[in-house]
Parts: sequence; structure tokens; C-alpha cells
Amino acid sequence: MKKTKKLNSLIIAIILLFLTTPLFSQRHLVTHTRGKLWETLNSFGLIGHGGAWDYEQVTGIGFYPGFPEFYFPNDELDANLPTKITNANFHNFRSGPWVVAKGLQSLEPPDYSPKPKDFLIYHSSMTWQQRGTIYNYSPFVTTNNFVGEPNFNPALPEEMHYTTIPTVTGITIKQRSMAWSFPGYSDFIIYDYVFVNTGDMVVPTLNSIRNHQQTLEEVWLVFHSGISVSTKGTLNFHYEPGQFVESAAPAGGFGGYGQKPGSDIYAIENLESGDGKGLLYYSRDYNGGREPVPWDKWAIKSNWRELLRLSPDWEPELQDPACFGFQFLYRTPPKTAFSNDPFDADPSFFSVYSDEGGSFNGKSLDFNESFGLKSFNEKFIYDFITHDFLRANDGRLYGWYTSSFGPYKLAPGDSVRLVVAEIAGQLDMWDVVRGDPDHNFPDSSIAAIQRNAQAARNAIKWGFGARVDGIDIVADVPESPPAPNCTASNASVASDTAVIAIRWDKLAEETSFNDGSNQVFYNGADDLSGYRIFRGTDERGVWTLLMDIPKIDFDLFWNSEKGLYEYLDKDLQFGFGFYYYVQAYNSNPKPWTSINGTLVNNLPELKSADYNRTQKVSARPGPVDIKEKGWDVFVVPNPFIEGNFEYSFMGTDSRKIEFRSLPEKATIKIFNLAGELVRTLRHGPDSYGNLAGSIDWDQRSDSGLLVAPGLYIYVVESETAGTIGSRTNGKLMIIR
Repeated sequence: MKKTKKLNSLIIAIILLFLTTPLFSQRHLVTHTRGKLWETLNSFGLIGHGGAWDYEQVTGIGFYPGFPEFYFPNDELDANLPTKITNANFHNFRSGPWVVAKGLQSLEPPDYSPKPKDFLIYHSSMTWQQRGTIYNYSPFVTTNNFVGEPNFNPALPEEMHYTTIPTVTGITIKQRSMAWSFPGYSDFIIYDYVFVNTGDMVVPTLNSIRNHQQTLEEVWLVFHSGISVSTKGTLNFHYEPGQFVESAAPAGGFGGYGQKPGSDIYAIENLESGDGKGLLYYSRDYNGGREPVPWDKWAIKSNWRELLRLSPDWEPELQDPACFGFQFLYRTPPKTAFSNDPFDADPSFFSVYSDEGGSFNGKSLDFNESFGLKSFNEKFIYDFITHDFLRANDGRLYGWYTSSFGPYKLAPGDSVRLVVAEIAGQLDMWDVVRGDPDHNFPDSSIAAIQRNAQAARNAIKWGFGARVDGIDIVADVPESPPAPNCTASNASVASDTAVIAIRWDKLAEETSFNDGSNQVFYNGADDLSGYRIFRGTDERGVWTLLMDIPKIDFDLFWNSEKGLYEYLDKDLQFGFGFYYYVQAYNSNPKPWTSINGTLVNNLPELKSADYNRTQKVSARPGPVDIKEKGWDVFVVPNPFIEGNFEYSFMGTDSRKIEFRSLPEKATIKIFNLAGELVRTLRHGPDSYGNLAGSIDWDQRSDSGLLVAPGLYIYVVESETAGTIGSRTNGKLMIIR
């Protein structure tokens, strides 16, 4: 009986653990995914990832442009898939706020009465676990506020995450982050920090909070960030057989980290006092990832140019053509500030180091492995945050940026505010995949981040001081028409012509919303100017305009039977996969009043983003009636030759092999020459019920392993009524 009770208790504990673990991760780890810039936030204050070893991550940790199903390839075969080139343009981790307080009282054991303390430090982004906050952090409160949703409020950002962080200093941090998808405002995330002297002091040894009211005579607020833009720059240039991780990953070349070649350059803008702009700093790749850096010591693959070429007449694709960094939008001026303008948000001290690339006060700075309170004492950290230093800007940088604001004197109840934008900008995506034939990098990427920085400053100008539903939202931007809900499906059945049908709803026509003056800013019935249909083969969002449909032509595309608009894309070949999205646009926006009452005239065209893109779909010929026509199954391409533009699908599905002329339902079994079953494919209608006469094979076995090159035998067996059990066979060759 006792054993049964113990067993039942164990089962209940396991079930509770199973049920509660996902809830914890959902509450304490959130990801901004609405805009182009994706980022993961931790509820103890960390922005990005806690360590460098992120090459197996599938959530956003500083991805740009953001898209679903990202993974950092962790083996040589995946790394060289042309479809996976430049999955992310930068790597951000160990970013976030610190609080350093000097000359105060701390609640110390054994009696936890107030005792003098030289320094107390909270941090979110140094290494090790001594963060200066409790372990059971406050969970995030998340708000999704999308145009077209029933409870949409145009006064609020599209995406918000909010949490509070108590610290050992007695200062509680109120953190809110905001993101938008609207083109022109989708390349940044704004973080609003309010540091309040609540007296709620974290006692680490108790993992609890006790209140002790005191005036903090000297407080420093620090924003620290680690950045490498060269996230994949060497990944496709080289690898050492059997040492892939060591030679090419993670992040393909952290500048100065170990023996890995760096290729980042930093830039500092708006540091001049009195310009009304906060400091903007960012990293960019040494050459955009056009080719291996000159100091690369690893063996270069002889065919790297072909591996990076998506079309035979293009240059090798650029790997890292982006600029990425942070901009300070607002700070409460400290007593020693050069400028009392809170929007002239320059730090009091600013330094740029490279991981393992420098030393301070006689100690080597290994930011990646050991820079934290376990290795450096509080006095060292205090001295570090109150000095200026700029590392040599030679391109061999793995950038670590430290910005310090202060000193502040905070009486009980006093607060200080810091508003920061995480911001990016990159070369036009078509130039990226074509290899930047006109050599626009880096000027175009620099211009892009400067443009996005100005957009972030505008958002603050339009939103600061407003309060909506009890929320100090800080920033506001003009809303675009909502993106129509759209689908794409194969429409080639019973036709020799490749056709894909794109269908979308009237959401953009049926939506209306007001601006900050409570006047109608957008009424879809009157203000929608048209739809644009885009097609792409690249999951990053490399789009080709297929059709621009002005409002006057809407009726020509309305399918009354389906109750949807419909466009048939016939400029296709069978077997190639495509993404689609439909953009709604407003060419002549009305004057807009922001939430804090700012009147904005002459807005540019407002248009929806590509977040409602379709899944990848291929045009496929209809199934073959083998009872009437007999078997005629064939394989495309055959032979398959990797990297050959005539004998592979290259940029769309680099290792795809397609079986064609199949019946409506069939099973395909693939064997090696030893007679061993390698893969079983089951062919039938797709999730939409569409019939097809073809199926893809990704050259992987049933266990998920990439098969070896060589000759293979396939057997196709019909499962279609009237021909069940009928078979045919053939051979295919894989050459790598």
C-alpha cells in the first residue's frame, strides 16, 4: 500500500512537472516576432541569448529578417544548403541593463539588518548566475494588438511585453518592450525602462525581497550588449572535416574569439552633445560576407563560390550585409549631464571592446566565458563602467558595448527612465542574393540603419508622454491597412500548364480605425488603394511583384463562388516551390494625429507587411490514370548533381528529387544497391484536398539522415482504387 502511494505521488509529480514546464517557458521567455527584427527576452532582463553557443536555437535571438522555422545549421551538410544561406544577419546576446549602486546599506546575514556596503550590483547580461535578482522572476504580461483583430486599439503598439525586476540595490526595474510590423517601422524594437527606488531589496541568500527605505547617493544605469554581425560569414566558406563546429560554428567567425577570424567593424553616431539625438552604435560586417576575410586562417573550400551562387549569372550571395546595434532615445539627465535635453540621450561613459581582445586594470576581459561577479569584484565592475575606451576598429571585432548613465541620486520613490531601441538595417534583399553586383554595401546598409534610427526617433516624438489604459506607451506609429488573409494552392490538376491559385479576403476593405484625435484615419471602404501580389522562393522575404490591382479593378478578381479574391499565377514551372503574400496599400493617407497629439502631414504610402505569407507551394501536374494510360513514372532530375543548375533545383529546394507521373495514391519505396530500404514515401491528396501526380524526396532516409551519393532503385505501388497493388520500378543516380 505504501509503495502504491509513493508510486502515485511520483506519477503525479511527473505529470505536474510535464504540465508546468511549458507554462514557465511561455511566461518567462518571450519572443518579439511581429516585425522584421526578431528577439527573445528573458524575464530577468536579458535581451538575446545568454551564450555564444546558439547554433541549434530555433527561437528568435536577434534574427533579421525574422521568419519562421529558423535554425542555425550545426553540421556541414545542412550548412551548405543554398536555401539556408544567410539565415540570420547578426548575432545578439548578453544584452540588457545593469544597476550599480555605490555607498549604501545592504541587508546582510545573519540577522539581515542594514549594514554599510561599498557596492551592490544587479545585471542581466554578464556571465554566471550572480545577477542580483530573485530566481522566481516576475512573468511577462504580453499584449498582441493587431490590425483587423476584434479588440485592436490603434493607440497601442502591435506587440508588447511587460515585466518588473526587483534588484539587490532596492531599485525595481519596470521593463516594457514594443514592436510593429508596419513597413518603415518594423526594423526596430523599443525598450522602455523605468528604474524606481522602491526600497524592495533582493536578498540573494534568501531568494526573497525585504523592504529597506534609503536614499541612494550614487547610482549608475548601464546598458551592455554583445554583437556580432558576421553570424554566418565563414560557414559556407570553409570547414575542417570532422571539426565543423570548431572551424565554422557558432556564428562563423566571432572576432577575436579563440582562433576564429573576426570580420566586424563598429560605428558610433550622434555622440555630439546638443544634437538632440541619442547615441547610435552598431556593428557591420567587414565586407558584407562577399568573400572570406583576408586574415582567415582556415582552409577555404575550393567551391565556395558555387555554394553561394543562387543563379549561374549572379555573383556569390552576400552572407552578412547588415548593420545592427542600439540607439538611446531618452534618458533622465543625470546631475553631471552635458545636456539637460532628455532626448539628447548620450551616455556619461561609453566603451567598445572585443571579446578576449583587450584588458582593463591589468585583467583580461573574457566577456564570453567569465565576465561577471564570480570572476571580477564589484569595485572592478564600477571602475569598468566609469571609463571610456574604443578598441582599434580594424574589422577583427567581436563587439562588446558598454554605455553608462549617471551618477543619479535617488530618494525613496524617485525614478529614472531610459528608452533604448534595438535597431537594424540591411542591403536590399535582391542585391543580397545577387551578390551586390553594384557594390552598394556598406553604404546602403548604413543608410538603412540611419533611416530606421530616424523612424524610431519619430515614434518617440509621436508617443512620448501619452498614457493609454493605464499604460505609459512611450512610442506611436501610423497604422497601415491590415494584411489580407491569403492562401496559395496547386491549381494544375487536369491541366498541362503549371498554375497556382492565390486567394485572399476583404479584411483590408472591411477594417476602419481612428487616430489619436479619435478621428477616422483609415476606412477600408474608402481609403484602400489596391492590392499587390508578391511571389518569392526565399523564406527571408525576397519578393517579386506579380500584379498590382488598383481599386477600380477589384471586381475582375472576385470569385463569387468562393467568396474570395483569386489570382492565377501561370508564369511557373512544375516542381518549383513558391511563397506568396498579398499586400494592401493606402497611397494617400490622411493627416494623422499621434497618441500624444502630434499632427503629422504628408505621410508616405502605408502598406501591410508580409507576415500573412503563405506556406511554400508547388505547381504539380494532375495524377495519371494508370488503368487507362499505364505506368510512366520518371524522376527529375536524374541524375541529380549537387550544385549543378541543370541537374538540381538549386535555390528553391537544393536537394529535392521529384517523382512524377504518379497515380492519385501510391507508395514509393527507395532501396540502395544492397537491397536495404532507405525511405518510404506515401503519396496522396495534400492538406487542402488537392490531387497531384508528383511527390518530393529530400534525399534523407526514414531516420532523417542524408543518404550517400550513388545509385538507388525505387519501387512504386499504386494504392488508387482500380489499380491497387500494381507496381513499377526504376533507377536514380545521386552525384555530389
